[in-house]
Amino acid sequence: MRAVITRALLLGAGLVAVVFVLTAGFLTYSHASDTAAEADRRDAAVVAGVLAVSSNADAVRGTIARTTAGSEGRLSVVLADGTRLGAGGGEPAASVGGAVVSVVPAAVEFPFLVVLLVIGLAAAALAGAVWWGHRTFTPVLHALRDLKSSVGRRVRLRGPRELEELAESIDEASSRTSLLLAKEREMIADVSHRLRTPLAALRLDADAVGSGAVADRIRSAVSTLGHDVDRIIQSLQPTMVEVAGKCDVASVVETRMAFWSAHAADQGRVCEIDVGEPCWVPLSPDALGAVVDTLLENVFRHTPPAASVGVSVVRHAGWVTLVVEDGGTGLADPSSALHRGSSGGGSTGLGLDIARAAAEATGGTIHLERGRLGGARVRLRFGEANSHHEPESPRAWRLWHGHR
Repeated sequence: MRAVITRALLLGAGLVAVVFVLTAGFLTYSHASDTAAEADRRDAAVVAGVLAVSSNADAVRGTIARTTAGSEGRLSVVLADGTRLGAGGGEPAASVGGAVVSVVPAAVEFPFLVVLLVIGLAAAALAGAVWWGHRTFTPVLHALRDLKSSVGRRVRLRGPRELEELAESIDEASSRTSLLLAKEREMIADVSHRLRTPLAALRLDADAVGSGAVADRIRSAVSTLGHDVDRIIQSLQPTMVEVAGKCDVASVVETRMAFWSAHAADQGRVCEIDVGEPCWVPLSPDALGAVVDTLLENVFRHTPPAASVGVSVVRHAGWVTLVVEDGGTGLADPSSALHRGSSGGGSTGLGLDIARAAAEATGGTIHLERGRLGGARVRLRFGEANSHHEPESPRAWRLWHGHR
């Protein structure tokens, strides 16, 4: 933007400087021409004055020699008897008693030194105009920088009215976009919570039906529905989690585990739950509930029915740690499992991505490890609401479990 302003100022001020130089040169040349013509008229008047009182050739010749035009050979006099005194023909300048005074106009040189001086002054004025123009545009440049650096937050500008109106328009558009994104994220959480959890229950019930044509049709329908739900969730592409309000992690986990514990009992799974004291994080209950459901759904889908499952919550040093672990075979490649779309079990691969996005939305992290039950352990660290937490704070899960 500064380069554009500089070019505009140079163009505008440069045109003015060119016009100024040309005008100054023309006026200077015209003034020099007028001055020379006036001097010639004065010389002609002096000679005419002598002719008025005397027609003596020697007296007239001496007068011609004393004038500037005469000394330069540009002034001549033709007496009444036809005698020519002086040199040059020229144009008649005066006539006295039959005698004619003629003067050849002087050659006026172009005032190059004056023009060079004017050009120097114009260049200095041009530099001053650019400098002052930049000072004038400084509020505009500052406002544009603020506008550029205001991505993700409301725009607050102090500058020209037009830019303030632009900032207001951007704020309004940003608010509308944020509202649309919030509605999309609510839809994602709702789809995850309302579709995937009942689908997991249907899948468990289908497994318990037994064998036969009807059971196979039920399992096929449940599998098709599962794939359709996965495609819907994947098409929504959740990339952010709305950090709106706050919720008690212990309460949300207890509520969701009431559902999952019943299914664990139906499968004969050992389900360990330890939620501890109330601990609040800056996430909506639906967003955190969707995280718990996706993690538990992964456990029930990808581990044998006899594999145990453990869920724990612990609060320490400004962090709230949610741990979900199982007694399955674990993750073959924990690092790749955190990438969107990566899955070793035929699923969408979005479950861990949803959990990661939720943790990072609070300033936390996600870790995949081998747990104490022998299988995979997903450890989510959430930043506690209204609490200062240092990145290097001791990990709460270590203090509680006493080992990795």
